Formats: sequence, structure tokens, C-alpha cells
Amino acid sequence: MDLKEKGSNGKKLNAKEQIEYMKNKGITFNYINETDALKFLKHNTYYYKVTSFRKNFRKKKKKYINLDYGHLNDLATIDMYLRYLSMKLTLDLEHSLKTLLVSMITEYNVEDGYSIVTEFDDYCKKKFFNDNPTFPEHKYNNLSKSIMKRSKNRDGYSYDLYKKRGSNPSIWVLIELMSYGELVRFIEFYYTNKDYEKKSIEDAYILLKYTKNFRDAAAHSRPLILNVTKNNNFSPNELVTTFAKLADIDKTSRGKHFSNMKIHDFSCILILHMKYISSIEMKQDRKLEMDKLINRCKKRKDIYKDCIELKEVFGIFSKIIDSYN
Repeated sequence: MDLKEKGSNGKKLNAKEQIEYMKNKGITFNYINETDALKFLKHNTYYYKVTSFRKNFRKKKKKYINLDYGHLNDLATIDMYLRYLSMKLTLDLEHSLKTLLVSMITEYNVEDGYSIVTEFDDYCKKKFFNDNPTFPEHKYNNLSKSIMKRSKNRDGYSYDLYKKRGSNPSIWVLIELMSYGELVRFIEFYYTNKDYEKKSIEDAYILLKYTKNFRDAAAHSRPLILNVTKNNNFSPNELVTTFAKLADIDKTSRGKHFSNMKIHDFSCILILHMKYISSIEMKQDRKLEMDKLINRCKKRKDIYKDCIELKEVFGIFSKIIDSYN
């Protein structure tokens, strides 16, 4: 089996073969030579991660145009900056939204902290069986039970909560133990079923669901700067479109770039962070990290002189980050 056939069929290639396979695909080694690229592939990164960024480049006759290994290596570093930043932003957001929800429920005299758990379970169960009508009901576990069950391991960090509250958790305990996705679901439940202070979580109700995939990819070290030059035929949310206008992004660029889900979803993170993070110091710290990301995007701008679409994407990132306050 020759090299081309091995690569096309997903067979194992050693590091030298990986470089030859990239060359067969039209990837050049002008900005980083083959010797250094070999070291990177052996010690700093791995083939599938670094080559995933090739999807931001066009092909002609099955070979990439204006794509050098130096681009892939540089994008991998920029992607690392973006992942770390996104994790901090979404951790801030998760904490702030949980704090807000706990405060709202605590201050609402009608709520006892327990009946709302039953209501939430019923809401989730109804949604589940609407989507999975043939699922055997006797196999279904209420979400609150599933959340608590995750903490039943004696060696787990949340075992004390399970030991004390596992059989009858209050909403305060449940919110503490919710995953990011479960928090999205709870906010959807609260906004559509409760009236008390619901306006305060309206933006989260609208946008938080868009942040989950971006946050999960960052948390599991999956590439984010992947297909960012492509139009996903996705209709951006109105709040995001307004945000883009305020960032001084023209109508043509909004239509072109904010139909890309990655750019759209990162914008949602920024919008929600501005809305729900009250600490000025925290915002200032995050803004410094955003500026570091943009500076890193510009560090090797000379190698992108022929990469028009990527340069446009970097420009969009720069503008939306500049508009963060």
C-alpha cells in the first residue's frame, strides 16, 4: 500500500510519512522546514490536531492553495490561546449565572427550594419523551436523580453533598452540581415556566445554548479555529447581529462571517460575559487576555499575506474583542 493510499484509508503513518503525505496534499514547508516540523510532530503536537486547521484553506485539483506547515503550526498556537480564554470566560459565566439563579430563587417567597426541583424534573421528562416517544418509561431517571448520582462515589469531591442531600436535594444543591449543559436546560425551564425576575436571565435564555458547543470543544482541547472561513448558512441571532453592528462590522461582513457558527458562538460568549459579570476587575483581567489573543494573531501576520479569508476572520475577532467592555 503506497503512502497516498495509506493516508486516504486512515492507516498509521509515522512522523516522516506524515510530512510526505502533507507534501502530496500541496502543503509546503517554507516557513517551517521539514526538520523542525518533524520535531513538532514528535514532541509538541500530533498530526490530526495540527492538520485540522487545513480546512480553513481552499483546494485546487485536490491540493491545498497557499498552505504552509507554518500556517498550521501558528494556527495551533492561536487556537490554544483561544481555548484557554474561552474556558475562563465560560467558567466566569457559569459561576455568575448560578449565583444569580440561587439569589432569585432564594428571594422569591413562593419558592421553598424543593417543589421547583419536581417541576424541573417534570419539564425535562416531558421534553425527553417528546423527543424519544418509544423510550421505555421505566428506564427513565429524573434529571435531579442523575445529577446527584454522579456524586455518590465516596472519593468524589461532592460526596458530602450527596451523603447529606442525595435522597431529597434542594434546588440550591442541584444548581451547585449541574453541568454546563444542565444549567442551559434549567435556565430554559425557569424562563419559560416562572415569572419572578425572569427578565434578568432573558439574554442567557436566548444565547447560552449557543455557547455550549464552543465551551465543550475548548474544555476537551478540540480545535476551535476550524472551518472559520466557511459560511455555515446559519442565521445569526438578532442579539449577535446588533453586537456586530456596535463593533463597527459592516453589513456585508456580518452576513459573511456571522453565519459561521464558531464566530457566532464566540460572540455569544462575549455578549453574555459583558452582561452577567459584575466584577470590574475580572472584566479587566479577561480583556487583557483577549488583547493577548489578538496580539498573538498578529505576531506572524506576514505569513498570511496571501490568506485573504483568514485575515478577514482575524479582523472580525479583533473588532468584536475591541468592543468588549
